Amino acid sequence: MTFPERLKYYRTKKGLTQQQVADILKIQKATYSGYETGRREPDVFKIKELARIFCITGDELLDTGFQNLYDSSNTHPLIEIYERLNDEGQHKLMEYAEDLDATGRYKKHNQSDVGNCG
Repeated sequence: MTFPERLKYYRTKKGLTQQQVADILKIQKATYSGYETGRREPDVFKIKELARIFCITGDELLDTGFQNLYDSSNTHPLIEIYERLNDEGQHKLMEYAEDLDATGRYKKHNQSDVGNCG
């Protein structure tokens, strides 16, 4: 689905007319219509406002795929633990992780390490 198609989809799903959305954005109906036909593109501030109007994220409106990065089913267990800790616990976990990293003993070896003996 293209950006203009997503605009129309979310607008109609919300039960709004082009005029109503244009009024909320404080723009002319022709300008908003241009967004839905692809003749015009909203600036970042309008995109944020459109997402708010449609009760979705900017990522959903733009179809960036970034929202999938924050899907809880993809969250690493360590991050879930970190988020459950209070400030003191988070600080201690970070200190421990930094200590592990500093030793070098637990670092992954990658292609950039190959041949690098220095």
